[in-house]
Amino acid sequence: MSGTFNMDISAISAFVSVGDKGGFRAAAAALGITSAGVSKAVARLEAQLGVTLVARTTRSVRLTSAGVLFHARCKAILADLDQAGHEAAEGAEVPRGRFIISASRAFGRMRVLPVIADYVRQYPQVEVEVRLDDRPADLVKDGVDLAVRIGHLPDSSLIASRVSRTGFVLCGSPEYLATNGVPTHPDDLHRHSIVGYVAPGTSIRFTYPFLIDGVERTMNFPSRLTVDDGEAAVTAAARSVGLAMVNDYHVEKQVADGSLVRVMRAFETPPVPISVVQLPTRNPSPATQAFTAMLRRRLAATP
Repeated sequence: MSGTFNMDISAISAFVSVGDKGGFRAAAAALGITSAGVSKAVARLEAQLGVTLVARTTRSVRLTSAGVLFHARCKAILADLDQAGHEAAEGAEVPRGRFIISASRAFGRMRVLPVIADYVRQYPQVEVEVRLDDRPADLVKDGVDLAVRIGHLPDSSLIASRVSRTGFVLCGSPEYLATNGVPTHPDDLHRHSIVGYVAPGTSIRFTYPFLIDGVERTMNFPSRLTVDDGEAAVTAAARSVGLAMVNDYHVEKQVADGSLVRVMRAFETPPVPISVVQLPTRNPSPATQAFTAMLRRRLAATP
């Protein structure tokens, strides 16, 4: 035979089954096809190879010497193909590959990165690139696979998976509150020192939200110190510069250890969702699905 041999898997399977079962009828029963179908498949294979593989008589069927050799090789090949199929199926479920995730700087450092560190240890076949930026990533232009977004999402074509929630809290140090008193109503804040906040890279000042008589209202206050970073606001509040309003995840540790006190809880606005978003054109991979699930579990477990 010359030229390239294009494997006819169905014919090879029929031939291997004939050799294993010792006849066409037994092979047909094992394969769930007719004896004639098995016979035609083997004949087709013999014609393609130009060699007789099965010696047929009215009383018996046996492999020729060429058939014995070919049977052994083909059986091994079919076993390899079966194993490859199992590995491919398992590979579709086991996280592997690479993805890029975007998150805001503070939340990314404080909440997302610890989860990613554990994730890459658990799934060594996954490579993760993290981009921390307070400006929302454009998933298409920036080539981002997943983005963590805080707040209510505008109507869009993105697929969103809610993983947690966060709200704004007002805090002050025990020393500041002992000196200046504890505010009990948003109107009291006009008599207090407030640590101001502006959006990074802009002059847009933060307006302070409160829930007053069941209605959300925002208020503005002058400040002697203004920062563009939540962690800086926490530091200033802990040093008794004034009261600071930040996302609750910024001050969980400080509130727990008593270095900051959460005040006016009755006027806090409802928490907003934290979501993982991705493009609908990209099929969720096992890697990104496993990460989203881990992030949801870990954030739910955060005190």
